[in-house]
Amino acid sequence: MGSFKSLKKPLLSQEVELAIKKAILEETYKAGEKLPSERELVEQFQVSRVTVREAFRNLQSSGLITIKRGVNAGAYVAEPNSHPITQSLQNLIHLGRIDYSHLIDARLYIEPRAAQMAAKYRSEEDLQRLNSLLDMAEEMAAKYHKRARLMNVSFHCEVAKIIRNPIILFITESITQSYSALMIDRTQHRLNREDILKFIGEHRDILASIGKQHPVEAYEKTRRHLLETYLTYSRVAPDECTKDIDHRIRQDYNL
Repeated sequence: MGSFKSLKKPLLSQEVELAIKKAILEETYKAGEKLPSERELVEQFQVSRVTVREAFRNLQSSGLITIKRGVNAGAYVAEPNSHPITQSLQNLIHLGRIDYSHLIDARLYIEPRAAQMAAKYRSEEDLQRLNSLLDMAEEMAAKYHKRARLMNVSFHCEVAKIIRNPIILFITESITQSYSALMIDRTQHRLNREDILKFIGEHRDILASIGKQHPVEAYEKTRRHLLETYLTYSRVAPDECTKDIDHRIRQDYNL
């Protein structure tokens, strides 16, 4: 004779989390708006402060809310962002599941196409924004190498914004940001100002093609830039690349 397994009541914090998440997704509370305080939620849900705080932690980890301190302290509904995807990729990096070769492999599928579309749909404001970003990166390269490199690598995210597809933007931000800061930290004493200016110069070449509305040229220049970047990092930090992915990239792109 068959039997049923016991049903466990979900944690109260999970119930609170789901209720707040539902209110956010139904836009009872919109992006930028402040949620009720901990004290108010304790009274409304009839639970402890610990339960509410646990729910807040989970909602913050999933990117749905931000917690502010100070004068305007409290929980606020977050603007849609790539943080949850980035965090998942960073976890995989720290677990040793992905490395720099995986990152470049993924970027090669996405960023040349994004540049191609950006060349078709860019506005004058987009061009000014990208040019200003590269100007600032170039100025910083004289003294602040790390800051210059972090700013310069955001060029690809700014290009992705032009095509106004949040999926492409969030993926680009995540795969670029998740490993770039780590690689910049690990190689900060292995690349000099000339190396940084070379990367910036390649971005200027891509921007020139976007500005002239030459989609194929923008695609090819982006692809070549990513491959040149990969060759540089694989030379100065060979341990950051998986051998089989490295072999495939070199074989597929005749490096």
